[in-house]
Amino acid sequence: MRPRSIRRGFVMPLVVLLALTTSIMVAVLLNRNSVRRSDAEYELNSYVEEHRQRGVREILAVWLQFTAQQDFESMLASDGTAFTLDYSGGRRLIVRLLPAQGSPVIDPEGVDVSQAAGTVLSPKLQREVVQRTAENLGARATLLGRQSGPIAVSLYDAPAEVIRAMTRAVLMNDQLAEEYTNQLIRRREESEAIDRPTLISMARDLEIPDNQQTQLAALWTTLPALWRARVELTGPGAGGRDEVIGRYEAMIFIPREETTSPLLTGSEHPSAWFLEWRKLDEGVGYTPIPGLGQQ
Repeated sequence: MRPRSIRRGFVMPLVVLLALTTSIMVAVLLNRNSVRRSDAEYELNSYVEEHRQRGVREILAVWLQFTAQQDFESMLASDGTAFTLDYSGGRRLIVRLLPAQGSPVIDPEGVDVSQAAGTVLSPKLQREVVQRTAENLGARATLLGRQSGPIAVSLYDAPAEVIRAMTRAVLMNDQLAEEYTNQLIRRREESEAIDRPTLISMARDLEIPDNQQTQLAALWTTLPALWRARVELTGPGAGGRDEVIGRYEAMIFIPREETTSPLLTGSEHPSAWFLEWRKLDEGVGYTPIPGLGQQ
């Protein structure tokens, strides 16, 4: 009897070990299936989101194609709303356009050297001016600047410190830059008409060298072409109330002059309108469009 009980005592740990091994294998298989299911859901959601964003961009590009050569500013509501679109399934798309050319380019590699400024500012000089502008703005460059687009800024939208930083970047003379900036700001505040001859004359009166007179004039525009689009897509949620499906932001180049490259007309290359595009999440720096997704 004794040898038989010894064998039983030896077999029990093996049974327990086999049971434990089997449990672990089942758990691993279940976890693997769960991971595969999660991966499949992620891939599906990514696919849906990619096509949703592509559709939104195409809708916006079509609108731009038919309005960019018009006085489209008069078509914007007081809050910047360009249009709303209601379509199947109770979904709604709302697009706002906000002026964005009051900000300077702060990335030398992002400046579009092919625009009008290129006739008086070489690509090399444009990149140097952008670099010096970012250095002049210091820690505020990221807050005040943009990553891409033409070097020119909107004269009526740019903060005084942006005008000062860009002027210093060309003149590299702090005192002369301060005098030029002060006169330009004064003319702007007094609602005086500012055009290219006015800018050249003002610079000449300050005895700024001829080549720098034209370089400075190329930094400003009164017909901005850069706009920031804020897009929100809503639709019925689980509780029957509207929910936000997607929020997006784009930097858009809208041709305003005959010298603009035809590639950016949007007729054959809708994506060429968009210098930047990103999906927004709620958080720091995000301001939802009033009334959307609320009842």
